[in-house]
Amino acid sequence: MSYLETGDSTLFYTVTGSGTPVVLVHGWTADSTDYSWLIPLLEKHFRVIAYDLRGFGKSAPADAYGMDRQLDDLTAVIEHVAGEPALVVGHSLGGAIVSSMAAERPERLLGVVALDAPYAAGEGARAGTEGMRERLAGEHPQEVVKSFFSQVSFTDQTPDWLRTLVLRRVESVSSAMIQAGFAALWDHAPIAFRPESDRYLSRRTGPVLVIHKNAASAAYEETTFQHPASRTVVLPGAGHWVQIERAEEVSAAILDWWPTARAG
Repeated sequence: MSYLETGDSTLFYTVTGSGTPVVLVHGWTADSTDYSWLIPLLEKHFRVIAYDLRGFGKSAPADAYGMDRQLDDLTAVIEHVAGEPALVVGHSLGGAIVSSMAAERPERLLGVVALDAPYAAGEGARAGTEGMRERLAGEHPQEVVKSFFSQVSFTDQTPDWLRTLVLRRVESVSSAMIQAGFAALWDHAPIAFRPESDRYLSRRTGPVLVIHKNAASAAYEETTFQHPASRTVVLPGAGHWVQIERAEEVSAAILDWWPTARAG
């Protein structure tokens, strides 16, 4: 097993394949195991690096979990494991991390793929987000998360085994990390809500691929694109865990987009 020391944490990571480096960033309450379905498809074409966010999976707890620290960790993985600028792929919270990286540290990146990222919520969502934060601070945040995921993350096309995987895994995440992961996105004001996110996402001047289950969210992302190779792909009927539920379609979309993005 491979680990990277970051100063206040130790990050677990794996590397497979060869070629252009691709760094995979997972989402809230998860770990890099979420990419087990996508890695075999990508490693035929790329050197694939997947790591656990600080405090999740096999990575060690840390002093802080805010977006600035998440960007420091991703920078460290790119510098010390990839060894050169990388294509970065992020799901959910990971999508917010890689999009923030593109806005703030673009020189580290070759491009960005955001998978069903929940950032850029409308103004009307602020009250709901704060209500969720309060519920997560209660005695049973795991039950709160499981109820939330059951309501918004699955469709009638989501296989039962994936529902079981996601909901059982929540049980293994500490209350502190559930709260910290939630705050990492929703405390990062530039990306969390519109209209601030309009300007922030427009700072992603490199190529961006957005893969979303929601057509309206994908259409919004298009209004922020700056690079001619940027595009969106919508997966109707998909649940939130698109990199698991629709791994082949996600891989195909990345492989179709990447030659144009790289050439651009």
